[in-house]
Amino acid sequence: MFKKNKNKKSEDNPKEIKDTSKVNTEQENSNHNNVVIMTEDEKKERKIMKKVALVCALVAVVGGAFYGGMSYGRLLPASYRHYSNSEVYATIDDTKITGKDLKSVMEPIFYSNGLQKLTDSQISTYESTMLEYLVNIEVLYKEAEENNVEITDDQIQENYDKTINSINSQYNLTEDEYFEKFNLTEEKLKERIKKELMGAKYLEEYSDVSEEEAKKYYEKNKDDFEQIRASHILISNYDSDNKEVSDEKKEENKETAEAVLKMALDGDDFATLAKEYSDDSSASSGGDLGYFTADDMVSEFSKAAFSLKVDEIYPKVVETTSGYHIIKKTGEKAQDFDDIKDDLIQTLKSTKQTSLMQELYSKYNVQLKK
Repeated sequence: MFKKNKNKKSEDNPKEIKDTSKVNTEQENSNHNNVVIMTEDEKKERKIMKKVALVCALVAVVGGAFYGGMSYGRLLPASYRHYSNSEVYATIDDTKITGKDLKSVMEPIFYSNGLQKLTDSQISTYESTMLEYLVNIEVLYKEAEENNVEITDDQIQENYDKTINSINSQYNLTEDEYFEKFNLTEEKLKERIKKELMGAKYLEEYSDVSEEEAKKYYEKNKDDFEQIRASHILISNYDSDNKEVSDEKKEENKETAEAVLKMALDGDDFATLAKEYSDDSSASSGGDLGYFTADDMVSEFSKAAFSLKVDEIYPKVVETTSGYHIIKKTGEKAQDFDDIKDDLIQTLKSTKQTSLMQELYSKYNVQLKK
């Protein structure tokens, strides 16, 4: 016979960690005794969408978000990287993004970090993000021009004034001090604001999604909005201090999970088994995880759970990075359109933005420095 697993159960609610984009790394490291939910190397397509969404969001933050956080009165930041003004970091058709351009958005980052020493890796990550920011502004601006997007002088002036006021109030710099410190002029800043405004306006108009459009997508892809309810028993591969157990212990855990699975398949009450053996916080509720979609869980768990009929137990132990799971499907339903409408519109909007940026990178022959 096998010993009951005595690992301390996590106090975290599994429903609260279904979206790991809301959980920071430290929290993730402390939640190994919960179902690993939405983490399968963070799904490639979703990664692309988030990356594009990030850069598009940067474009939409008009009027100096990367100029505003520069100084705090510091003259010599702890981190710095030299950029040759003439070196080309990217090309968009015949437009060049040079070291001078990159320097104009990297210096604020160095100054805003002040005495905090950034590693080379951190600087390179910032650099990559800011280079994409500059490229995205340029391709969106070019496309906006081609599509006759108009921005008035009053809109430019309004955003310019907001930028200067922000610098004055938050960073204790006058307009002249600001320009002198970072080698800028009113003309240069207004030109950047104009490009950002035009690009953001075109992006917003292009990626607009109506409720009717979302409804049509929902009706055509109803299977994607199916939800199931499931319960599980987790034999965790992490101890009470959230440290991964030895390979020998993992083998023992697998044997325990297989023995518990056999009891469940032989007719023992699933909820009672979960309360007795599960290391997940859902144990107190009989292992109930509530309703979820396929994308809410890691693929190994979802594939098993969604293959079941209601009240059926998966015939094998399912392994994830958390440990070993015994899974029982307890319900199914379709998500109501009104309940998911807002999220669906945002998802379709992000998809449009992703496709647009991919098309524009090709159309304008974007070349990034390796």
